[in-house]
Amino acid sequence: TAERIAEQFGKTNEKWTNHFLQLLERYDAIMEKIQERASIAANAGNDVTGVTSAIQSATDAIANARTLVVAQAAKTYVLDASAVTTVSATTTPNGQAELIKSLRSSFQTMHKNLFKDLFALRDGAMADARKAMQNAHQTLSAVPKVDDDDDEDEDDENATSTSSSNQ
Repeated sequence: TAERIAEQFGKTNEKWTNHFLQLLERYDAIMEKIQERASIAANAGNDVTGVTSAIQSATDAIANARTLVVAQAAKTYVLDASAVTTVSATTTPNGQAELIKSLRSSFQTMHKNLFKDLFALRDGAMADARKAMQNAHQTLSAVPKVDDDDDEDEDDENATSTSSSNQ
């Protein structure tokens, strides 16, 4: 039973780190789209130096988070057998109770360590990557007429209808 419980810690760590890696892949895809839009805006003559800086910051934050997630995925959470109190009389009810108590304490420590690491990753590097990506998007959104280069025909049509309705 103890081995099966210990195995669950590895599965939990794997599940969380796989989820984090999927998020980072999504962040990379979003950053590519932001980079494409920034290139379009730059070709249209807009100043995108702030956007370029924000993109670089986001890319660095995502790379840092990926490194930390891979390191977390490599961690193993194994029951420390030396921490379990060995009771010479494990065949007695009192000895069995002491053994269970010792195992429970060891598993609680493993659980706390695992989730401390996972929460630190989630609330630290993953949150930083998400915020940096959002900052890059907001910085790009602040560039005037960033989407105007996409549909010039639509702009001409809108200008005509606006001038007609103003008359």
